[in-house]
Amino acid sequence: MRYLLPLLLLPAFLWGAKILSYNVYDRNDRVDVMLTFDTPYEGVLRQNRQGNTVVVKLEEAFIDDPKVKNINSKYLNKLSISPENENIQIIAEVSNDVIMQASKTSDSYGLRLRFMHPEVANPLTQAAPVDEASVGALPTKKGNEFEQSYYVVIGILIVGIAILFWLKQNITKRAAVIHSEPKTPWLFNKSAAETKAAISNPLPLSGDGGGIHIRFQKTLDPSHSVAMLDYGTMSYLVLLGNNTLLLDKYQDNIPITQNDFETLLQSKHRELDGYFQLAPAQDEVFDSYKEKASGAY
Repeated sequence: MRYLLPLLLLPAFLWGAKILSYNVYDRNDRVDVMLTFDTPYEGVLRQNRQGNTVVVKLEEAFIDDPKVKNINSKYLNKLSISPENENIQIIAEVSNDVIMQASKTSDSYGLRLRFMHPEVANPLTQAAPVDEASVGALPTKKGNEFEQSYYVVIGILIVGIAILFWLKQNITKRAAVIHSEPKTPWLFNKSAAETKAAISNPLPLSGDGGGIHIRFQKTLDPSHSVAMLDYGTMSYLVLLGNNTLLLDKYQDNIPITQNDFETLLQSKHRELDGYFQLAPAQDEVFDSYKEKASGAY
C-alpha cells in the first residue's frame, strides 16, 4: 500500500491538479463560478476575450469529461469546461460590458471566476475577503493530514493483529499443557505412566509391602486390560484403558490361581457391561472381553 499510493497520485504529478467539481452562484450583482481541485492548483491562468466570449486557459490542470452549463443570468449566459491537451479551456459567453476576475482560495484548492460589471468590481475588490470554503469549496485534506490518518489506521491494524496473535499463542500453549499433563491417579499415588509401565512389564509378586505388584493380568484389546494389583495388604481389581476404573478391592479371598482369576472376571460381567454402556463405541471391545472371559482362549 505504501508503494501503491505514489502510483495512484502519478497522474496528478504528470498533468497537475484535477477539477473535482464546479458550482455556479448567481447573485444580484455578479455570478461566481467556483472550481474545486483535488490538489492545490499552482498553474498559470491565461485570459482572452473575443467580443462577448471570454476564453480562460488553465495550465497544468485536467478534467475527466467536458462540462457545459446554460445559465439564465444578466452576467453569464453559458459556460463550458473542456480538456485541451494538458490544459483546461473554459469558455464563458457573457453579456456586454461584463468583465471577469479570477482568484484562488487561501489553500489553493479552489479557484473563483467572478463575472460582473466594471462599476461593481472596485467596491467588491475593496471589501473584506470572503472565505471561499463557505461559498462552495469541497472539504479537502492536505497531504500531511492524509499521511497521518493513513499511518494511524495502519498502526491500529498492526496492534490488533499482534494482540490476536498473542491470544492465539497463549490459548494454544494452555491447551497443549492441559492435554500433556498426566491425570493424577485416583487409585494409587503414582503417575499413570508408571502404572502402565508396571502393567506392560509385570513384576513378580513381593510380600514386602512396597510398590505396586501385578498378581494377574488379562488383555482385552490393545487399549484395555483387566489386572489384579497388589498394593500393601490390599488387592485391587482394575480395568485399565483410557481411564482407570476400580472394579473391586480385596483383603480376603484373594484369587490364587489363574482359574480363580478367570472365575472372578466372569462374576464382574455386569460391572464391565455398565462401563461399556457408558462408552457405546467400545461395544465390540466388551464383546471380545466376554468371549475371552468365558474361556474361549
